[in-house]
Amino acid sequence: MAKRIGGLLLLALVLGAGATSFVVVDEKSHAVITQFGKPVSVLSQAGFYLKLPVPFQRANVLDKRILITNTRETELLTADKKNVLVSTYISWKIADPVRYLAALRNRDFAENRLAALVQSELGSALGDRPFGTILGTTGNGASLAELEGSVERAVAAVAREDLGIEVVSLGVTRLIFPPQNLDSVFARMRAERARIARGHRSEGRAEAQKIAARAERERARIIADAEAKATMLRGGGEAEAARIYAGAYEGHAEFYRFLRTLEAYKKVLNEKTTLVLPADSPFLEILTSRVPGARTAPDGAPPATRNADPARTTGSGPAPARGSTGS
Repeated sequence: MAKRIGGLLLLALVLGAGATSFVVVDEKSHAVITQFGKPVSVLSQAGFYLKLPVPFQRANVLDKRILITNTRETELLTADKKNVLVSTYISWKIADPVRYLAALRNRDFAENRLAALVQSELGSALGDRPFGTILGTTGNGASLAELEGSVERAVAAVAREDLGIEVVSLGVTRLIFPPQNLDSVFARMRAERARIARGHRSEGRAEAQKIAARAERERARIIADAEAKATMLRGGGEAEAARIYAGAYEGHAEFYRFLRTLEAYKKVLNEKTTLVLPADSPFLEILTSRVPGARTAPDGAPPATRNADPARTTGSGPAPARGSTGS
């Protein structure tokens, strides 16, 4: 009976050892073979493998797919002393199974270490940036994408070196203000936008004044050029008119003088005109019925004229001449 029991125990041990001597590795897994806790080989290709039975060697199966970890929402401080709530995601995979197994042992430890690393690097990055640069509202080249890239590079370097993890991507899933700060933040944002708008309007008014001044100068220049050209044309026209007049009245000087005297009467005389002139004034030649341009006699008496009025044409001193003649 004792032999039978011993035989059964030996068979059970043999079967157990045989069962733990086989390792099946599928496409989505790594298998790290450890001997008394020390890694001796890594099986990354899918297949069926043999190893020493437990407890001599153990197979530690690790997931080699890309894994995603979401970090919890954390309150952090920006460079301009604004509190923000930030949550992120990080996608990662095991790049060095041996280092990963030595540092973390399992996925839960890995996700906790990655979350702590992301929050540390994110807090440092936010502390160096004003909130406006993160949202891209100020123009120094920083933005949310730049922030994510900076944190991803910092986390990837540490994760690869210390944890055997390759960071595939990292991004911010939520970035908001704490509820108790929203009203004051919105008020500051409105005030800042109003200040910027006032600046733009002031610049616009200044530019409008410059444009108006340039337009006024151009208008004055154009008018001055036009007036100068008009003066030249007018002078040329008057010279040409004088030349034409001279040509037209050449040889008829007395007749021309007669017409010009009539034109002067037309401009000067009307029903209310009163003239006080010397009796021998040339302006009275036609009014006193003297022949225009005729010379007076040596004794001062004018030559005989038709219908002359002696009272108006004699005398040595100035005589008032009142006329109500029209042109």
